[in-house]
Amino acid sequence: MGTRIKLLIFNFVLLCIITFAGCSDGENLFSYSNNNAKITDITSVTGTSYLYEAPPYYSNVCVIPKEAVGVDKKDVFSAKGLLLVDVDDNSMIYADGIYDKLYPASLTKMATALVCLKYGNMKDDVKVSYNASHISELHAKTCYLQEGDVINFETLLTSFLVYSGNDAGIALAEHISGTEKEFMKLVNNELARIGAVDTHFVNSHGLHDDNHYTTVYDIYLILNELSKYDKFLEMASKDTYIADFKDADGNSIRKVYDSTIQYLTGAQKLPKGFKVLAGKTGTTTDAGNCLALLVSGKDGHRYIAVVMKAYSYGSLYSQINELLKLIK
Repeated sequence: MGTRIKLLIFNFVLLCIITFAGCSDGENLFSYSNNNAKITDITSVTGTSYLYEAPPYYSNVCVIPKEAVGVDKKDVFSAKGLLLVDVDDNSMIYADGIYDKLYPASLTKMATALVCLKYGNMKDDVKVSYNASHISELHAKTCYLQEGDVINFETLLTSFLVYSGNDAGIALAEHISGTEKEFMKLVNNELARIGAVDTHFVNSHGLHDDNHYTTVYDIYLILNELSKYDKFLEMASKDTYIADFKDADGNSIRKVYDSTIQYLTGAQKLPKGFKVLAGKTGTTTDAGNCLALLVSGKDGHRYIAVVMKAYSYGSLYSQINELLKLIK
């Protein structure tokens, strides 16, 4: 059977599954024969039919058909995109606007962190370049790094996630790939691998660019993938972080970074019984106010809640709380 015919069969089967299956464990998406020891990662045989093997990103994710989005829209939600998923059951609790093109602001940093965790060496020392220390955008948030600073990779990545400094993102990108442009090729390839195919990122930090966009569903996929990394959970749940490093002259520098997540700093309160396991904020004029959160519930399950393009910080956190209150 030719490759073209196989691809057509795969597309038809996948369309049927997404349309009728809703959320499910990806391992149940396809049926495989037990006698397929020689099956490659391209095709699988069940009886006389050929089926493409489920892509890796369908394993342990919630697959949400477009027909299930926005069917139970609630007036309490005003953000442009909202999603609540039970991570342990791979079940959707609420979804609205999750496939709409939106700007991510600093939610981008989760994708950068994913690549850093996969390809970076936590023991490396990173030398901050002129480019990383001289961001030209007005009001860009930085970790106040200076050209020539030498900082441990893990310290830099933690500072990046806790305080959301854009300079740290560029320094991480340049350390891994030489240039931020090359690093973003790696990021976009990694996002495609996990199924975040409606995302295109052009920088490591999320400062606005018309060609830098995503969807709520893709943000869920990114955070879901990050939830597998204990190091990420450790970094992205800190309320504050002390970074020690050296400047260009070898002098000791210490900076204290507070989390941008108001649940962690105590400025906002989660509904009773919930605890933040990790998360990331994002705010620009075009993106509005955004938050992606991994929490544990009173039932012991983990949940991912994403709200994008809320009109204010207060609205952002109130909508996250309202989402979590939908959990029975």
